[in-house]
Amino acid sequence: MSVLELHRHSIAGFEIPIPAGWERTEDVQGCALVAVEPPRDQPHLRANVVVTIELLGDDADVRAWEERSIVALGKAVNRLRTIDDERVEIGGRDARRVLSHYVHREFGGVCLEQWLLAHAGAGYVVSCSVAALEYDDLWDLTNTVAEGLRL
Repeated sequence: MSVLELHRHSIAGFEIPIPAGWERTEDVQGCALVAVEPPRDQPHLRANVVVTIELLGDDADVRAWEERSIVALGKAVNRLRTIDDERVEIGGRDARRVLSHYVHREFGGVCLEQWLLAHAGAGYVVSCSVAALEYDDLWDLTNTVAEGLRL
């Protein structure tokens, strides 16, 4: 597995382990953090981690937010199929993990694994995307990244 470095978000303050050498930015509209593996010689889908934060309010129905988020994803990508959907814990907090597959117009099959959790009136989503044929090789890495999120 890759060497991981702890990334602390400059404003939101969350911490998440990101592979050393991956490009990172907090300057993508609508995203708190985008981290992307280095380019390779041949064109391919670069594995990536995206963290988004949505203000929900203290009285929000977290399960309804999770459902809205998943439904919205289905409208945003081509031929989304849910493979797995389960309750998990991240940092001692209840979370929902959803593994999906969709078809990218240039790179073909993509596995998208998302972890959704709420804390202090905000909804956090950690999304890890990898080429479908690389999912088995990168599963441990993406799960370690997501499970390492600390709010």
